[in-house]
Amino acid sequence: MFETRGYMLDISRDRVPTLRTLRLIVDLLANFRYNQFQLYTEHTFAYTGHETVWEEADPLTAAEVRKLDAYCRMQGIELVANQNTFGHMERWLTLPKYNGLAKFPKGGAMTPWGTIKKDPTTLDPANPGSLALVEGLLDELLPNFSAPLVNIGCDETFEISDPEEYLGFLLQVCEIVRKHGKRPMFWGDIVLKHPELIGRLPKDLVALDWGYEGNHPFERECAAFAASGLDFYVCPGTSSWRSLGGRVENMRENLEAAEAAGRRF
Repeated sequence: MFETRGYMLDISRDRVPTLRTLRLIVDLLANFRYNQFQLYTEHTFAYTGHETVWEEADPLTAAEVRKLDAYCRMQGIELVANQNTFGHMERWLTLPKYNGLAKFPKGGAMTPWGTIKKDPTTLDPANPGSLALVEGLLDELLPNFSAPLVNIGCDETFEISDPEEYLGFLLQVCEIVRKHGKRPMFWGDIVLKHPELIGRLPKDLVALDWGYEGNHPFERECAAFAASGLDFYVCPGTSSWRSLGGRVENMRENLEAAEAAGRRF
């Protein structure tokens, strides 16, 4: 059995559960012997001064997060803060107040799948306001969590073509996390596309190797992280999104590939 057995629930692109529902989910996770829970967040925390971002999203409040954190601890589960801080910021950057912080204020970034993102999605590392925004968000969010880890996201930064620019901003966000006495986790897709960066990452980072297809190359990617000395998680998916019944065979192959690579490395 893996030492860390985590579950991530998307509460930004899906509904925001009530505290009662979240406690029921924690009960299920405890029964299934999970010991880590993350709530994927883009804009669904009630940040002070940023009401225009979350006012129609029914966000979680700081008080609710603290109650959930305490309940998780009672069940032997650590509730890990999860706030995207680089890409996936379209809920912020489409608003006039924040649009100037976007790398592409008018959108138009090309994705690896050949589609065009009509909205801006990624913060501009060259704008000092980008890091200031992230610091303000984390300063308000992180004190509500007792777990020592923080997931800062940083995946799918479609507008960033320069790997050095990506790395520089990633490391600055990590410094903010350390200021709170916590350890940063980040999604590993971008550094895997630029493997020359992996050896330059501080060894306190935790890389999150995600992939959702049955043939995802977990073996190759885990080998790259292991060779660098980084701690890392394998992060497969349930293949249940945008589907009535889920892609069960794909899910099974994806989970098995992740499990095998995680055990080997």
